[in-house]
Amino acid sequence: MKKITKLLAFAAAGVFAIQATAFADFPDMPDGEIGVAIQAAVNNGLISGYDDGLVHAEAPITRAQMATIVVRAMGAKDNSAQTFPDVAADAWYQDAVSKSVQMGAFKGDTAGNFNPENNITCQETYTVLARVFQFESYDLRFQDGRVAYATKADVSVLNSFADSSSVADWAKDYAAAIVGNGGFKGFNGQLKGDAYITRGEFAYLMNELIGTYVDEPGEYAAGTIDGSKSVVIRTGGVKIDGLQVNRNLIIAYSADERGVTLTNADIGLVAAVMGCADPTKDVNNLKSYVSFGGRFRDVRICAPYIFLDLAGAKMTSEDYLKGCENSKISLGMIGG
Repeated sequence: MKKITKLLAFAAAGVFAIQATAFADFPDMPDGEIGVAIQAAVNNGLISGYDDGLVHAEAPITRAQMATIVVRAMGAKDNSAQTFPDVAADAWYQDAVSKSVQMGAFKGDTAGNFNPENNITCQETYTVLARVFQFESYDLRFQDGRVAYATKADVSVLNSFADSSSVADWAKDYAAAIVGNGGFKGFNGQLKGDAYITRGEFAYLMNELIGTYVDEPGEYAAGTIDGSKSVVIRTGGVKIDGLQVNRNLIIAYSADERGVTLTNADIGLVAAVMGCADPTKDVNNLKSYVSFGGRFRDVRICAPYIFLDLAGAKMTSEDYLKGCENSKISLGMIGG
């Protein structure tokens, strides 16, 4: 049976559990939507509790834990050359911090520190997830001085939240991306921007953003993958016909040279390619392991050594296409 999971794993006792685990009935499992989100993760074998047998839904998440989550969730492989004075070389999170910076999820503060042991706030979480799952926009600068923004969410979407003022100015675009592009409706109608996010809230947020993870190679027919939310493909060897996604499609770093092939697809927002890189890293002779056929509106290559075949894709002059250094693109039917 092909494994299609429905909720991202999250930190438990500082450790991210992506492998299958036995079902556990946590005595402190909360009621309501957050409890449903956590239970869904347990049912899918994606999380485990603490050593005391509890899930601790109200416990905060540190920045180091969040770095570990996003790196392992996406299968990031490359390290950054940047170092931080407050991240020791022998710290359990050093490798995850380095990879999270390389993938663009995190940056240091103005003093050059990472602050790994600090609890992460909701607005910091919005920022990280907007970057990781490509809900954020990027700017296009023209020779005549014009600036356009690809798939930019309007910050006015935050006005429907009573506590919109809790989101700092620096985080508003990211929060708007999570709401406008990601489809997040808030925690009981609140953004809680400057509050520390809890484990349960994080599970709920991820359940709002990402509907399906494709974790098993194979051929998938139209209608077999729920595309009502964003979809993440975390393995190579995947062929999907007729994939329809309302929001984003992400091919994670963990997708390998077995490749991903989409035919007759219709991707509503961003199609981001992070994986399926050529393992030889020979820029002059890159092989293509990922191909897109169908309707695409905003295609982004997010890592080097990827040769994206868009020969079967239909894009218009109003759509967006972004490459990456040391990557290649075979163009499809622009104007199709």
